[in-house]
Amino acid sequence: MFSITYKVTSPSVIEEFIEEVSVNQGQTLVKVDRMAICKADIRYFLGLRNKNVLDHKYPLTPIHEAVGTVIKDYTGKYQRGDKVILVPNSVDREMCKGCPNTRCHNEELGENYCPYAIFRSSNKDGFLRPFFVAGEEGLVKYNKNVDPNIAVWSELLSVSMAACRRLSVKENQRIAIFGDGIMAYMVYLILIHKYNCDVTIFGIDDNKLNSFTNAKKAKYASYTGERFDTLIEAVGGRFSADAINQMIDLSLVGSHLLLMGVSEENAPINTRKILEKGIALMGVTRSNYQDFEEVARLLEKKELQEEIKPLILSENTIQSVNDIYKVFDMDIKNTQVIGKNIMKW
Repeated sequence: MFSITYKVTSPSVIEEFIEEVSVNQGQTLVKVDRMAICKADIRYFLGLRNKNVLDHKYPLTPIHEAVGTVIKDYTGKYQRGDKVILVPNSVDREMCKGCPNTRCHNEELGENYCPYAIFRSSNKDGFLRPFFVAGEEGLVKYNKNVDPNIAVWSELLSVSMAACRRLSVKENQRIAIFGDGIMAYMVYLILIHKYNCDVTIFGIDDNKLNSFTNAKKAKYASYTGERFDTLIEAVGGRFSADAINQMIDLSLVGSHLLLMGVSEENAPINTRKILEKGIALMGVTRSNYQDFEEVARLLEKKELQEEIKPLILSENTIQSVNDIYKVFDMDIKNTQVIGKNIMKW
């Protein structure tokens, strides 16, 4: 059959394309139910990347946060009507054969750090289309009783799950998160609902900070409390350096600092204090298939669902490219509230 896909072809331009959709052995046809826009999608849409990078990206189908319903399955894993998370990352197994980067295949790091890893809406077309054909490792089933507007947050939650896994988080561990946006909120949800941690959120916006109902809230300039042995940066952008240096200041000797925010510029940080305190620095931006499976189980918790509901700012039916422009514009202009505008077909 033939279907539509939407691609960013140049800065601020999205065009409609017709593509043939065929399902073969080992594949599953999915009707895409819900989609959410990521900041990375916005950067590609607005052309906020190096021109050489963008020249190799366009035309690109955006969106890597999506869930859907199984229509036809040739893998034997799913039934028609099953609700599934669309997993944006995968690895080309043939390219991996003989690859010298064996470290990215260990359980701690995950195969998606492989130089040959595929990530939808980055080095491969994403999910901004009504129908999608997935391979055997491209889907994770979730409970039908979970609202798809809640399930569509799975990709962000999976990255947060990967961060906690890399940190080997233990229950009742005291942790500081720097950032009061969506990624900080996702990490906060994983820490309190899976690990029962005591979490302190450092931010600058009182309205956003108030969204973190089960955490301590703080502002760095007026903070006089305890120091931390685990600190997570979820700021990104031009303010990431400030956040990282504040984290270094509030670190105990031998602390772990984890970076999750994306910045297009190099961040000047206080390496002298990192050395003096023996701080371990690591970065996490990708999750693996097992992280998605863990998130699918966690989504069944009613308490978690209730904390995600306020993040759903609107639900928008997509019938034309103009509808897509409208939702992108809504997300771009939203700087005051933690949340996203959800798209559906």
